[in-house]
Amino acid sequence: MTIQELHIKAIEIADVAFIKKFNGSLDEANGLFKEAFELEKAAAFSAKEQNIGEPSISVLFKSAAALALNFNAFSEAEKLICFALYGQPPFEIAEELRNLLEDVYFQRHLQLQGISLNSTELQLVIAGRGIGYGMAKSDLVFDRINTFEKLTFRTVERKAGKKFRASGDVSKVIKMSFQPYLSVPRAASFAFTIRLGGLTQQMKMEGFDNSTEIIEDIIENIGLVNNADFETLKTKIPDDTYFKNFVGLSKELAPDGDEVNLVGLTIIREGKQKDVRFTRIRNEISSTTFDRDNQLKDTQGKNIELIGRLFAANEDTNNIKLKVEGGINYSVTVPEGLGDIVKKYWGEQVKIKGTELKPKAISLTDIDPA
Repeated sequence: MTIQELHIKAIEIADVAFIKKFNGSLDEANGLFKEAFELEKAAAFSAKEQNIGEPSISVLFKSAAALALNFNAFSEAEKLICFALYGQPPFEIAEELRNLLEDVYFQRHLQLQGISLNSTELQLVIAGRGIGYGMAKSDLVFDRINTFEKLTFRTVERKAGKKFRASGDVSKVIKMSFQPYLSVPRAASFAFTIRLGGLTQQMKMEGFDNSTEIIEDIIENIGLVNNADFETLKTKIPDDTYFKNFVGLSKELAPDGDEVNLVGLTIIREGKQKDVRFTRIRNEISSTTFDRDNQLKDTQGKNIELIGRLFAANEDTNNIKLKVEGGINYSVTVPEGLGDIVKKYWGEQVKIKGTELKPKAISLTDIDPA
């Protein structure tokens, strides 16, 4: 077959494979993806041998690599991307190839590599240029572990039907029964196994199956944040305060797009691996998305953005103080649900977005490191 015939046949088979995958016939889909891959790979190498020119050669290699990813042939995908980059692909195609290579590495990181997870465990993967082989900047890892712990306790309290805890510590019985325990970190991507309540007899809560359901709820809801499907998330977390809190904590867990570009969560259910590839970077996530109260405030006051240092707080009134350039102080009201996020930035330089209530007084809608 000619290069064009090989390519057309590969695309036709791949189209059928995607339909099979959508309908849940994964084994059939994988077989078809492999068949399409072999055809596209042959087309790419024929194009290289015949020197038909760019961007055709690199596009065919990229297409073959993408097909390899669909049936988890990570090594094959990596080789083909390197073949393409070794040539002279146009800048835009080269960037697409590098992005695809990041996806290859991320999916390989998510593989359990001989690790066995039970129903109360998940694997947390953190990857990016701030993560080396067996080494990582401490804040990149520990901040996310602390955030995951907060997500866990807040999810337990919500599932147990408790009113949102605006102040005070987590109850002793919840902390003892759902405390996350970490394995020794594994190298390369810095992967941990996290087990909930690993050392205690779990308490029984009416209406859900303890740690297994908590883990599944967290995984599913983070997936919704990653896909920006906040409408569905709102149906799952109808309480506005818990909703804002979950989105805000998910934002803290998310990649920063600089030193961390991949955060992965893996669980095993019914013998099959289920992954959430959290790739949406934090500045694409708003803590107040779909927040009706703040949307109403936005129509009543002027939106404002400030950079300054948090230097005072009053937990009783949900109020913090921000000192901006020139020594001017602003009073910032923190909506219920965002306290967990704001506490992290005590004494730090931050960028705050909010609605101006009156001169030098704003209602917080979002907070980020400056």
